[in-house]
Amino acid sequence: MPGADYIYPNVTEMAQRGGLLERWRLAEPLGCTYVEVPADLVKNRTEVERTGQDIGSILKRSSVELLYEQEAGLPGNLAYLLHTEPAIPRRDGHGRQAKADLRWRDRAWLGTFGDMLLDIEEYIGIPPDIIEIHPGSRKNTYADIVAAMYSLIVAHWNAFGVEPLVLLENHADQSVATAGQMEAFWTTLKELHPEIAGLAGIALDPWHLRAAASDEFPGALRRVPPAALKAFHIHNNLVPPTAADRMPWQEVFSVVRSLPARPRIKPVVYQESRVAGAIDFCEGMLAQPRAVLPGQHS
Repeated sequence: MPGADYIYPNVTEMAQRGGLLERWRLAEPLGCTYVEVPADLVKNRTEVERTGQDIGSILKRSSVELLYEQEAGLPGNLAYLLHTEPAIPRRDGHGRQAKADLRWRDRAWLGTFGDMLLDIEEYIGIPPDIIEIHPGSRKNTYADIVAAMYSLIVAHWNAFGVEPLVLLENHADQSVATAGQMEAFWTTLKELHPEIAGLAGIALDPWHLRAAASDEFPGALRRVPPAALKAFHIHNNLVPPTAADRMPWQEVFSVVRSLPARPRIKPVVYQESRVAGAIDFCEGMLAQPRAVLPGQHS
């Protein structure tokens, strides 16, 4: 792809945990650089029944082996993003609403969570190039999240001799939602662990930022620290983006094009048939001249 490194999303037609090869066979013809692999905690009634674990619990090694696939002959150019627990409301086995608690503030919990990721990666065959995490509740401070990102990078170096890119995804109803919160998170990271500034950052979801900022979205978009921006999630409330959307895509992609590094883009769509169109939309936006945002000078 000439404009970006694309991440093939976790579409519903695939086994929802599964292995790598099925994903790669769908992604490679579209020129995608990465595939997305989910690493949720136990997330639904089916997984509760298969694993014997409660919803929202960290997978044991035995559960990893039940839910994922081990495959031989992985191609050398296969790269993936491990998308970890999003902490969104779900229904438990009794129909009650439940939401996993991301406890970045809890060192013991973080250690067990990190072991789960290593178990998944070792079982499916290779470590990830990118790991995405989510902020969780306001009980997690910026310092807690930064410490967790540092811990995950170190754990992967110790286990596999690699340092994955660890990205925080903003979410409208979690503790890092607004541009100001993203600024504060990035300031904290540079103060506490400046050595990982090249290995950590933000996977910006413009739809969630707009949901948090409302009419202030253009200004909020400009406030997100450019050095923190390592990837983008492109969707319009989980449906493919179009030129008819109320989302000001020209302004979003002006920011994407302004960054010095080649952007990483995940089209957040859930149907296999819509992925190519979403990528084409992004390519078209990337090919356009950069727009001048309000308050900027050409």
